[in-house]
Amino acid sequence: MAESSGIKFLKYYLQKLKLFFLSKDILSFLLFLALSAGFWFVHSLGKEHEIVISVPIKFVGLPMNYAITNNPPTEISINLKDQGLRLFTYTAKHNSPLTIDLRQNFHHKGEILITSDKLTTRIAKYLHLQPTTIVSEVHPDSLLIRYEKLVSAKLPVKLNAKIELSHQYMLSNKIQLSPDSVMIFGTKKAVEKLKSIPTELLTINNLSDTTHLQVQLKPVNHVRLSSESIKVSIFVEPFTERKVQVPITALNCPENLSIRTFPAFVNSTYIVGLSKFNTLSPSDIQVYLDYNELKNAKTSKGVLKIRNNSLNISNIRILPVEVEFILEQK
Repeated sequence: MAESSGIKFLKYYLQKLKLFFLSKDILSFLLFLALSAGFWFVHSLGKEHEIVISVPIKFVGLPMNYAITNNPPTEISINLKDQGLRLFTYTAKHNSPLTIDLRQNFHHKGEILITSDKLTTRIAKYLHLQPTTIVSEVHPDSLLIRYEKLVSAKLPVKLNAKIELSHQYMLSNKIQLSPDSVMIFGTKKAVEKLKSIPTELLTINNLSDTTHLQVQLKPVNHVRLSSESIKVSIFVEPFTERKVQVPITALNCPENLSIRTFPAFVNSTYIVGLSKFNTLSPSDIQVYLDYNELKNAKTSKGVLKIRNNSLNISNIRILPVEVEFILEQK
């Protein structure tokens, strides 16, 4: 019963509060308060104010074989004075940087000084300053850019990749890079340290089809590259297993001697792409004994060696791996 009375009491006062805020007196008060705030804000905007904005800087126009060697600022701080309403036009976020083209001032002296007056003029054009706006301070008030001529070199590109082929697939050709070399520009010390330009890591899993893609070159400190990326072509096809008989040959044997083996042929098994299945040349696989390893042997058995002369086959296996031999006078 007491709980019911409490609820009725709460509803009563909530209703009174609602009627109070909806009454003409309170609405008039709120309207007057809003108008007063508006008049104060407009009056405030009419007075002179000062703001500070930061503007990013971008330097362009140096020839490819020149580079900035000091560390000029990447942004400048600008103090502006004007009526508050006009300053609103400058407070917007500047997404594009203040671009400073160095071509007009470029010479072989090695440095460019952009004085305070020149910098202020560039800022005025960049911000589209109104006649009433005053640039009271710029920090830094001038810019010094030092640069030097770079040496150049042509270096090969080195692919940095982890490529996993799908089951029963193989590379059908050598991975191609285009271009396979790039021009670099840098200080003599920086260029002499480099032997190649690596790519960013390329990771591919379960590759089962020929693929062409762009791969970024890895940036090198204080060195410019003539290209930021290269085209990588990876040629893939299914493979199968093939068996052939291969003759045993002798290497480094004197002219007055010959090596006879028992047997004279071995059975060879290898993996080959389907497109190259019937293109094997007799010289692609060489199975041999080396006379230099046999001449002082204390046994009449020799371990066979394999030489793969083709990019199209892999995983060569032979039986037997060891044969008997005799040296004969011719």
